[in-house]
Amino acid sequence: MNLSQTIPVLLLGTSLAVLSPQVCPALTIQEVASLAQASSDLPVVKSAGLSPDINVPWSKTVRIVDPFEGEFIGVFDRNSLGGYLYREGSKQVLSLWTPSSIRVLVTVNSGEARSSFYTAGRVYPRPDFIRFVTTKKVDKLLLKVREKVFQLDGSTGTFAVSQELATALKNAPDENLNIRLVLEGGQTVDSEIGKGTVKAWRNIY
Repeated sequence: MNLSQTIPVLLLGTSLAVLSPQVCPALTIQEVASLAQASSDLPVVKSAGLSPDINVPWSKTVRIVDPFEGEFIGVFDRNSLGGYLYREGSKQVLSLWTPSSIRVLVTVNSGEARSSFYTAGRVYPRPDFIRFVTTKKVDKLLLKVREKVFQLDGSTGTFAVSQELATALKNAPDENLNIRLVLEGGQTVDSEIGKGTVKAWRNIY
C-alpha cells in the first residue's frame, strides 16, 4: 500500500472523513483499520429524519446511512412527559445527536371525541377518543452541562454544534442531563436526556 494515499474511514466521534499520514502522523494503518471496523459494527439506521413513529435503537451509538445526507454516526434519544406515552396531552421529546448538529422534535398526543363511524352503509361503535399526534416547532434549545448553560438558536428544530459544546457534551457527567425547549409562540418544555445517551456522546464528540 502506498502510504502517501489518503484513506477514507468513518471515525467514532466524527462524520465521514479522509485521513492522511500527513494530517495524523501518529495514526498507524492498523489503528485506521480498527476504527473503520468499529464503525462498521454499529447498528445501521437508514434515515436521519425524526417522526412520531420512528423505530430506532435508543441511547445507542448508530451508523446513519441517509439517502440525502450521507453517512455519519449519531445517537437517538426519547423522553416521554406527562405520564403514559399515549395518554391524551402527553408529550414526547425526540432528539438526534450527531457530530455537527442536534435535531429535536416535540410531539403531543391528542384526542377527539367520537362515538361511532359510518362506512359501507353501516354504523360501527368507536372508542371514546380517536388518538392522533401533532408536532411542535422548536425554536430554541437550552442545555445545562455541569454549571454552564448553552443556548442554541436554530431553524426547523435543528441546532449547530460548536466545538465548545461538543467538548462539554463529551465530558458531561454520567447522569441525566436537563434541557429546555422553547417552542414557536414562546411555550417552554423542560425535559431530560437519558444517562445512556449521555454515555454515547463520548463516541460522538
